[in-house]
Amino acid sequence: MKKPEIVAPGGSYEKAMIAARFGADAVYVWVPFLSLRMRQNKIKNFDELKKTIDDLHKLWVKAYLTINIFPRNVDIQIIESTIEQIWKLWADSVIFSDPGVFTTLKKYLWDSVNYHLSTQTNTLNAMAVKFWYDLWVDRIVVARELSIKEIKEIKEQVPWVEIEAFVHGAMCMTYSGRCLLWEYFSWRDGNKWECSHVCRYNFNVYLEEEKRPGKFFKVEEDETGSFLLSSKDLCVIEHEDELLAIDAWKIEWRSKSEFYVWATTKAYSHLRDCVVEWKKTERDILDLVYQIPHRQYWDGFLFNSIRTAPDGEEELVQTTTKTEAWPLDTEKQYIWTTTDEKIEKDWKVYYKFSPKDNILIGDKYDMLDQTWIWRKIEVSGILWEEQEEVEKLNCNMKKAYISWKNLSEWNILTK
Repeated sequence: MKKPEIVAPGGSYEKAMIAARFGADAVYVWVPFLSLRMRQNKIKNFDELKKTIDDLHKLWVKAYLTINIFPRNVDIQIIESTIEQIWKLWADSVIFSDPGVFTTLKKYLWDSVNYHLSTQTNTLNAMAVKFWYDLWVDRIVVARELSIKEIKEIKEQVPWVEIEAFVHGAMCMTYSGRCLLWEYFSWRDGNKWECSHVCRYNFNVYLEEEKRPGKFFKVEEDETGSFLLSSKDLCVIEHEDELLAIDAWKIEWRSKSEFYVWATTKAYSHLRDCVVEWKKTERDILDLVYQIPHRQYWDGFLFNSIRTAPDGEEELVQTTTKTEAWPLDTEKQYIWTTTDEKIEKDWKVYYKFSPKDNILIGDKYDMLDQTWIWRKIEVSGILWEEQEEVEKLNCNMKKAYISWKNLSEWNILTK
């Protein structure tokens, strides 16, 4: 039985290493200025990217480069000007979405890497898969809108082509991310570098009755507004044998926390190993996906017809054991520190970390550090720029250090 590959997100060096150590067979990392999610990615230059890829290879884990923007002319020029740096990375594959990018890469790199077609290209049928394979594309990351039945049909017609599909993460309200709401609301080019998650915004909705023009009645949802465009999150952790039709299981969300990467990679690699080796799964490991912040889970279009969603949600298949949402605003409970970067001041030791939200003295957090120790802590001191004591930090204050009171701890390597 062929063992599906686990493809995990590597939005930073730390996240890439966590994914590699906890079950990922491959990690996808971005190329500066040529990949989506530029602001969320913490790998800022080619030197950092090279170190990340080299260290992944030392752990016998493959590295996939994402060059998946929809480029303008100037972006093709950027690819040509950085092609030598891209070649020196010695990545295993390049994930692309645009024919112009593919043509440019083939011109200079030829067959020094494998080529994977991004889900952004919205591949939905076997003939399209064969078209790209005939152009020497090695793997197709199919659109999220496909069902498992349709994926099996594609594999039957073109069994020699590797098929990769998302098994966990956010869903888009358009075909696999092609969205213009980003530019309309926030003046960002979402099809190049930045998704501003406009579909997650709170919208106040008003109705106008036909015979009462100009008189509007507000549609009430709750105190936060109406989430008209916000889809549920994909989670298929409860499915087993059906997923074996997919050659590679992809986990979405490079912008999520280190805890997210650890939990999802460990859970899905455990599921995969148990299915392939005919072993019984451990419930506490599968349940890790329910401990991360998320919107309400559903099985996505893999196990539901696109024709029944969202209007017929009461008919949708939902086999997750816990369908309720874990509030997304609790994500700030999970922080990452670098224990090898610390300073001492006034008899206190402060450790460097990157705030993702407001941090206050007295706040309690779950914390993961580079020694793989998971702690429950209470913040007891905050320094900014190594010397200024402050009561509060936010995500824009990058040179931050904290001290804490330890409440409990355990080693995730044994979990």
